[in-house]
Amino acid sequence: MSQPAVKVGIVGFGSIARSHLSALRALPATRPLAVRPVVSVIVTDRPDQVRPEAAALGIERVVETLTEALQDPELQLLDVTSRNDRHAAQAREVLRAGRAVYVEKPVGRTAEEAHALAELAVDAPAVAQPGLVMRYEPAVVRAAALVRAGAIGQVVHGYLANLHGSYLNPARPMSWRLRRSIAGGGAMLDLGVHPLDVVRLVLGEPVLVSAAARTVIRERPVQDGAREAVDVDDWARAELAVGDARITVEASRVSLGAEGMPFQLFGTEGSLVGDLAAGGLQLGRFDGAEATFEVDAARDPLLRVVEDLRPPSRLTLGAFVDLHAAAVHHALLRVAGVDPAPGLAPTMADAAVAERLAHDIVAAGMRTEGGSLADVGARLS
Repeated sequence: MSQPAVKVGIVGFGSIARSHLSALRALPATRPLAVRPVVSVIVTDRPDQVRPEAAALGIERVVETLTEALQDPELQLLDVTSRNDRHAAQAREVLRAGRAVYVEKPVGRTAEEAHALAELAVDAPAVAQPGLVMRYEPAVVRAAALVRAGAIGQVVHGYLANLHGSYLNPARPMSWRLRRSIAGGGAMLDLGVHPLDVVRLVLGEPVLVSAAARTVIRERPVQDGAREAVDVDDWARAELAVGDARITVEASRVSLGAEGMPFQLFGTEGSLVGDLAAGGLQLGRFDGAEATFEVDAARDPLLRVVEDLRPPSRLTLGAFVDLHAAAVHHALLRVAGVDPAPGLAPTMADAAVAERLAHDIVAAGMRTEGGSLADVGARLS
């Protein structure tokens, strides 16, 4: 049986676009019986710079506007990987044209932008999928199955985080990711939406209890020796209530030496502890009955589907690209009319909920912490 083909356009051509393109180009080799993506156009505001690279990759067209790309009636899926301030408008244009869209997070700069897009997507006839890729991490699917089965009893407390360290260097130049008007937010909106989505998937709907947030490096260098104020969070932390459980979620761009995605859940009968960036969680129980629950979790049909969406271990593209590969693979299958895991793919509403919570955490946290280490120090002196 021949692979169904889906004609794809890439919107934006930065590092995330290249990650997606790597995954798309590898799919026919890593999963030869899956859908076959045909990348036919790149949309970029740097068409002259991008054309030689596109030609080397066998991509037919490079255009400057999404409107030009949508003139191709056979174009089925637009993969929006542009700057944050363009995500919502570009996704709206795609959906209003009746085409499918996969859009990187955040889907909007503000909670209102994200909510409006989610409302439009509800009535759109085409697939609309945001890039909440941790749903395609087998350890997350396994954790959800184990929690549902009562493997750790009633969840009491936990800690989930997404920790990076590359922004700790004060000499790192100013960029659009550090400007709220373009990025929409900082660490919590950029990184924290992933653990927030995992909390919702594994445990249920969280309620914000308390928060802290700081801009650690308050200014960054720009051209000619000048400096520009940073108006997004470098670090944020929240305590959430999910039923009777209390879950701490942390996001950081300045946690040098502690980079990773720690995942810790503690219950009345055991624990699930590990690092999602390393792909492994350890189940522990007071009675030593781990094996019984592990066998049952391994039979979860969703776990097999997620593993089949990802490149096989012997053909891995790296942990980061494998997550994106699985998510985009699922979107392609849905566009082709084949959904191997109904309910797994995140919706625009899922993204809107996670992003609103991220904004609420930072707003509450900045009020609590005063916004920066310098401000905190001044108050204590």
